[in-house]
Amino acid sequence: MKHFFQALRFLTVFPLGKDEDLTADDLTASTIYYPVVGVLIGLLLFVCWQWSRTAWPIFLASALTVTLWLGLTAGLHLDGLMDTFDGLGVRGDMERRLAVMRDSRVGAFGVQSAVLMIFLKIAAVSALAANPAHYPVLILAPLAGRTAMVAFMSSCSYARAGEGLGRIFVEGTGRWHLGAAVLFFLFFGLLIVGSSIFLLFFLQAIILFLLRSFLLKNFGGATGDLLGAVCEMHELSVLILTPLILL
Repeated sequence: MKHFFQALRFLTVFPLGKDEDLTADDLTASTIYYPVVGVLIGLLLFVCWQWSRTAWPIFLASALTVTLWLGLTAGLHLDGLMDTFDGLGVRGDMERRLAVMRDSRVGAFGVQSAVLMIFLKIAAVSALAANPAHYPVLILAPLAGRTAMVAFMSSCSYARAGEGLGRIFVEGTGRWHLGAAVLFFLFFGLLIVGSSIFLLFFLQAIILFLLRSFLLKNFGGATGDLLGAVCEMHELSVLILTPLILL
C-alpha cells in the first residue's frame, strides 16, 4: 500500500503516506497506481456533480465540479499545461523552450491555455446534463488522464540535462508499469461503461500517439510540465468524445 499512498500524495492534496526513506524504485513503482488515483478523483467529482446539479443551475454545478477538480490536485496538471504552452509560444530552439517552461512566471500563452481549458471543461461537464447515462464520464476522464501520464513517461526519454525528480519518473517508468496501468484502466473502464471502454482506449491511444509526436518534436523528450499537459488534454478529450461513444 506504500506505493499507492505515494501516488495519492503526489497527485492530490491528500497528505497520506510519507516521503521519508523513499527510493527511486518506490517513486516509479507508484506510477502503476496513477489510474486508481484517477478513479478516486473521478468518484469525488461524480458525487459533487450529482449533488450540485440538484441544488443549483447546471452551469454553476459544472463550474463547482471543475473547481473541485482543480482543488483536488492543487492545479498541478493545469500548471504543467500553462508552462507547456508558454514554451510552445517561444520562437527558438528546444533549449529556449525548456528554459521558458522553468520560469515561475506565467506568460500570455499559458494564461490563455488555462482559461480555455477551464472553459471547455465547464462546457463539457454542462453538456453531460442532457443524458444521465453520460455522468460516469466524470470518472473516466481522470482515469484516462493519469493512465496517459504513465504511457507518456514509459515511452519517452527525459528532455532536460542533469538530475531531478522528473528524470527519476521518466527514466524509471517502463513497460511493466504501463502494462499494469493499462490493465487498471481497462478493468475500471469495463466496470463503468462496459465494452465501450475498448473503443475509448483505441481513441485515447491515437490521441496519445499524435500528442506525443507533437511534444517530442517541440521539446525533445518528457518533463513534468509535459506530463501535466498530457493529463489535461486527455481528460478534456474524454469529456468531449466519450458521450459520442455512449450514444
